[in-house]
Amino acid sequence: MSAQDRIFLETMRRFAPPQLAQEDVRLALGLAQVDAGQPIADLGCGYGRHLRALVEQGHAHPLGIDRSALLIAEARAHAPEARLVRADLRALPLQAASLAAVFCFYSSMFLGPEQDALAALRECARVLRPGGALVLTTDNPVRLAAQPRSLFEEEVPGLGRVVEESTFDARQLVDRVTKTVQTPAGERLTATFVIRYYPPASLAALARAAGLAFRRLEPDAPLTESTPQLIALLEKVQDDG
Repeated sequence: MSAQDRIFLETMRRFAPPQLAQEDVRLALGLAQVDAGQPIADLGCGYGRHLRALVEQGHAHPLGIDRSALLIAEARAHAPEARLVRADLRALPLQAASLAAVFCFYSSMFLGPEQDALAALRECARVLRPGGALVLTTDNPVRLAAQPRSLFEEEVPGLGRVVEESTFDARQLVDRVTKTVQTPAGERLTATFVIRYYPPASLAALARAAGLAFRRLEPDAPLTESTPQLIALLEKVQDDG
């Protein structure tokens, strides 16, 4: 069990209310336009909060994929209706053209160098049916660049003192987030998350290189410092033959 996985689990399930996952899924399904009963997957499913929301919104048995044994075990308890697979997003253990839509919430696909993101997007293109949708949610790099440093501290009941320090490199478009948890028992956990964020034009270029078409971005307006999170709709390119 890595410190990174444990910190992610313990902080997210306290700070991310179920209503947030439900809204994420509502917006993503609206963009994907996928019927209930069609095969779909949540890539980087974590402990299953979006899988549970998918079930609640009519998709009875979504597929959840994550590299972490800890998070897969938690997802099994949190969303028992889902089908779960432990795997790397760069090498999905799925047949080609087997999914109608895939979702990736909060930059799970971009926790590494660009070649890893490209490999994961190519895997999405491989497993999607022609015309199938990939919906990504990510943060707004313009907003991050306007306030490149942030510090958050809070005493969390049942967990301990949580400190989160973030530094965004606007040139590299990389955010380094270090989270530290000091438990009441005296245990100290710390982990650093390195997340890459893409402006729309860069994301569109990366999608094209992977065999995906960039269809639209929500909100559909020029990015400003006040623009909230971004939701991108990508689509498996139709075979002209």
